[in-house]
Amino acid sequence: MIEYRRITIEEIDLLTKVRIDFLSDVNQLTEEEKIPLSQAIKEYLAEALADGSFVAWIAIDGAEVAGVGGITFYKVPPNKACITGKAAYISNMFTYPAYRGKGIASKVFNLIVEEARIHGHSKVMLNATDMGKPLYEKYGFKEVKGDMVYYIQ
Repeated sequence: MIEYRRITIEEIDLLTKVRIDFLSDVNQLTEEEKIPLSQAIKEYLAEALADGSFVAWIAIDGAEVAGVGGITFYKVPPNKACITGKAAYISNMFTYPAYRGKGIASKVFNLIVEEARIHGHSKVMLNATDMGKPLYEKYGFKEVKGDMVYYIQ
């Protein structure tokens, strides 16, 4: 039976491992890339879990992780589409291959979206993989044109 619960700050190592597994699945990380990335993830989680700006839910099957999902909360200047300025970004949605197709991602997704509702966030964004896109579209997510990204080096 799958158990769903919020990740605690004491589980940073576990969540870091799952995030590295996710990023490896999507981006084929090398072992050399995993080391500094793991450290950066741990540092982020230590701060964000402590101050509540990041919340994650985990699906556990006995002693095995089945899947996870997380949400980051932040504020932007209010605008017509987001009058409260409270926005959120879903990330780290990952279900291990042996557990895919069993509704785990849907349950975790519902739990993290509910976190956004509880905290009054009216705008929720994410970056979808091809595999995840149908799930998000099912819940009403739409692609938005016009967003651009610039990475400062």
